[in-house]
Amino acid sequence: MTWMIKFVDENRQVFNTLMKEQLKIEKNGSRNSYLTLEALNEMPYASKVVKEALRKASVVQWLPRVALEDCVIEGFKIKKGWNINIDARSIHHDPTVHKDPDVFNPSRFPIKMLEKLQAESKPYSFLAFGMGGRTCLGKNMAKAMMLVFLHRFITNYKWKVIDSDSSIQKRALFTKLKSGYPVRLISKKDAKNKTM
Repeated sequence: MTWMIKFVDENRQVFNTLMKEQLKIEKNGSRNSYLTLEALNEMPYASKVVKEALRKASVVQWLPRVALEDCVIEGFKIKKGWNINIDARSIHHDPTVHKDPDVFNPSRFPIKMLEKLQAESKPYSFLAFGMGGRTCLGKNMAKAMMLVFLHRFITNYKWKVIDSDSSIQKRALFTKLKSGYPVRLISKKDAKNKTM
């Protein structure tokens, strides 16, 4: 979620598009109540923001597997029983898989079926939650939590970044900012009350 805040904060167009979508949902009745599953399903752009943040700052760096049989992949012989690590981060940042991989672009991910047909996505090109039979069991819950967080954060607060140092912490289990990217939150509700 830290990375999501950082990427949204650094991309005003993404912020504006996201805010427009979230205010529409809020206007439809989620201001003082729980977000419903229907409301979460009305967040196609926020879903793209979440997915792009997970692509750019992969929590899962690699996916360990064991070869179940001898095989050859692109000329490399892999023997049954060998341990294999799929480098998710490299796939997520590969320019042959994702155009301009260093650019935060939530619109690279299609949501609707027509967009999926027009997209240049390759199978197994997004591995934030793994794939196939070993996909993370908490995938849907994690996505829902990130959408709820993003909605409440965007609609209820203004923020100011306290330390925007983008250097990466070494020897961390996952890609982590040294500074933690601290922000000072200002409640929009309190700000309105102060101006009255």
